[in-house]
Amino acid sequence: MRHRKVSLTDKNSLKIPYYDFDYSETNDSEIEKMKKVLNQAMNSLTERQRYCICNYYLNGKKMKTIAEELNINPSTVTRHIKSAKRNLKRIASCYS
Repeated sequence: MRHRKVSLTDKNSLKIPYYDFDYSETNDSEIEKMKKVLNQAMNSLTERQRYCICNYYLNGKKMKTIAEELNINPSTVTRHIKSAKRNLKRIASCYS
């Protein structure tokens, strides 16, 4: 499967990489809609949620490492990630 890496920039200038998959049956307007939904969903998260979820899923950092960087408890990182996933799922379900 071919894909290319594309970066979105949220309101806080945090670059959020994601993959734009090349499906022949998906038209450009649907891809643009998906980009807008993703951008809106990421902008709805708090700064800490965005930091935790991006570093955990996109940068592959361990929760303990993220917790040390933010000087918080690892269980707090877990809560931020769970909350962010719940918010992203809620927003995505509105557009599906």
